[in-house]
Amino acid sequence: MIGINQTAADLKFLTPDSLYEQIKQFTSGMAVTKGVYELDVAMCTLEDFEWNHMDQLHRPAIHRTYDKNIRIAFGHDFAVSLTQWGRWPIFITVSDVYVAKGLFYQSLTLAGIIFLHSIISMQKIGDDTIHLKHEWYIASHKLFKFLHKPISKQLYKLNVRLQQEDEQLRQGRYTQRKKGYTFRTDNPNYYNSNRLSNNTIYPALKNQASISLTAITNEPTLQEIGGVEFIIQRENNDVLIWPAACPHEGGPLITGKFCNQQITCPWHNLRFSAVKLSVDTPVGTRYGFMYQLTDNQLFITHAESLKKEYAEEEFA
Repeated sequence: MIGINQTAADLKFLTPDSLYEQIKQFTSGMAVTKGVYELDVAMCTLEDFEWNHMDQLHRPAIHRTYDKNIRIAFGHDFAVSLTQWGRWPIFITVSDVYVAKGLFYQSLTLAGIIFLHSIISMQKIGDDTIHLKHEWYIASHKLFKFLHKPISKQLYKLNVRLQQEDEQLRQGRYTQRKKGYTFRTDNPNYYNSNRLSNNTIYPALKNQASISLTAITNEPTLQEIGGVEFIIQRENNDVLIWPAACPHEGGPLITGKFCNQQITCPWHNLRFSAVKLSVDTPVGTRYGFMYQLTDNQLFITHAESLKKEYAEEEFA
């Protein structure tokens, strides 16, 4: 155990078991209260839980809490952001730190009178279950201790809602992994988890990956072709096609918004254009695949020559 007399200069971080005493003795008249939220999350990997926590790009699309957020600076193990407390005219600087595998710290100050520090730990307790423990310390001068209870209550309610809303991301990735998908964010950090690039690695297509277009209509339909799912749609004399798993982070594009031959992903609000094939333009390449229209048959192969280009593509 680390002694409370050690300074921050001696350490890379204060351990969770020493934080309470350190904050309590910070200055005279300190009042510190604790809160905790715990949850077992099934159908989830530790890597996807970490990625979900560090990925701030999903927050405006999935949550109502983070409509306004500015990423001021970030690296592999830290992020500093400016956000707003709900719809209140209160602006908060939030500091996030990736302390160790499955362990995160988050610190912020409210109106200069309340210091809030969170300890977020994630522990694997089964093949596909993660135990989440979110502890927080609310600290202030004892004159403002009356604010601790309502703040702690709001934090608990916020955690309940956020975890429910995030379930689709974690379980969605888990389902994709069972189908053979992997991700370039399998070793997540604050940098790669917020990089707007093609992070989805699709499974290898089976031989003779093709489908007859006879039954394809002007409604987007989900089709498995060569062991990989795609979305196909007719539009006049054209055939439109997308991979069903979002190229960015694997989101289910079939549940997104379709407009002007584009799909908006429900996870991050990114838009993806279709590959458009026709009699005049029977071949197309995008998202690491090559598509060829022959008569009324669609053939798909991996475009090996485009793998590097696909991996390095960044979105505007």
